Amino acid sequence: MTDDPAAAGPGREAPPPPARPPRPLSVVSALPFWFYLTAAVSLLALLLPHLLSPHAPPPLPPLLRRHLSDGRLLKLHPGPDLFAVTSRPAAHSAAHHHPVLVLPGLAAGSFSFRRLLSSLSSRGLVAASVDLPGQGLSPPPAAPPPRTNPLREIMDRGIFHAFEHLVETGEVPFQEAAPEPSHSFYAASEAAAAVARAVDALGLAPVHLVLHDSALAAGAAFVSANPTAVQSVTLIDATATLPAFPAAVLGVPVLGRLVLRVPALFKGLMRLSCARGMDAEEADAHRAAMRGQGKSDAVFEAWKAMNQSFDLAEWRSSSEEVKRLPMMVLWSGSWSDQWIDEGKKVTKALPDAKFIYHYGGRWPQVDASEEISKLIAEFVTMLPTPATEHQSQNMDQSSDKPADAHSDHPAL
Repeated sequence: MTDDPAAAGPGREAPPPPARPPRPLSVVSALPFWFYLTAAVSLLALLLPHLLSPHAPPPLPPLLRRHLSDGRLLKLHPGPDLFAVTSRPAAHSAAHHHPVLVLPGLAAGSFSFRRLLSSLSSRGLVAASVDLPGQGLSPPPAAPPPRTNPLREIMDRGIFHAFEHLVETGEVPFQEAAPEPSHSFYAASEAAAAVARAVDALGLAPVHLVLHDSALAAGAAFVSANPTAVQSVTLIDATATLPAFPAAVLGVPVLGRLVLRVPALFKGLMRLSCARGMDAEEADAHRAAMRGQGKSDAVFEAWKAMNQSFDLAEWRSSSEEVKRLPMMVLWSGSWSDQWIDEGKKVTKALPDAKFIYHYGGRWPQVDASEEISKLIAEFVTMLPTPATEHQSQNMDQSSDKPADAHSDHPAL
């Protein structure tokens, strides 16, 4: 057989020519890609130092500055210092016997409750809010002193210094101290002790306690340690494990600082996680509060210190004083189906509590303050005051005495 195509028969087709290899991309066609990539990297390199580099914080927004002037910093001993704000009604009212104390949740702070406090005051109630350690406008607690490393001391002072110290005193130097117990003002028990000192400084006890979001564990610890200082407990979308503000974002090295630097990112995060009705001015005030020295770290540390093992039903039945406390639960019925399921878990843990759905978000003090104020005012004013309870107890005791015990004392 021959390979010549011309020698093929009239009825046979010649085989197709072999396929040519693909042409490589020319340098000219790749130039636009490299140009845009270089421009994007250069722009990012110019912006990131300004966005992420530490510098002096800008002045406080007017909203936050006004709220700061309305409150005061409580110098507690032992620390930490706590920021508190109190709103009192203009005229005397019988509702003065029902002081309301609000403990805001993670990253919320008393600033987010300013409209709720004002509304409660307009209804004749004394309303106060205390920022938990490191939250809101409360300064971050002082860091514990670093522990001494014996090996580092030997390297700094030398081995002969240790020998001379042994000869002179008969004691072995550079001994590592026993590990100290963990002490964090962000823990629920420590935060509760700080709140107890703040309530004593404000002179409000006994109070109607309002716990919002992640303040549940600290508030529960305060109630357990000070049952006579509390008249009732109201939970506002309160949870010990699922805070509304996603504090985990702050632990991401670049993203956390970027969120606090860019107003649009922070506002979007707040509207997505906390309150859909938060406007730009209020979001910027929250952002400014968290940009203070050590404040974002404090929020992150408080999130890490949350008591993941807290059991609401177990706490409710922990003592007779806690069992007798009137309780009300206000829960968002419009946030998400998953959050409604969380509310059902709360009703199961607190079957004797008054449960009401509200129309706000997980921070209803922002987008439903009037509704929340009305519900709280109606709940606390229907409860007897401590003076009324004392009078009723005296009347019950007097009615239990025999009739002849009163015959020796004529009526005056």
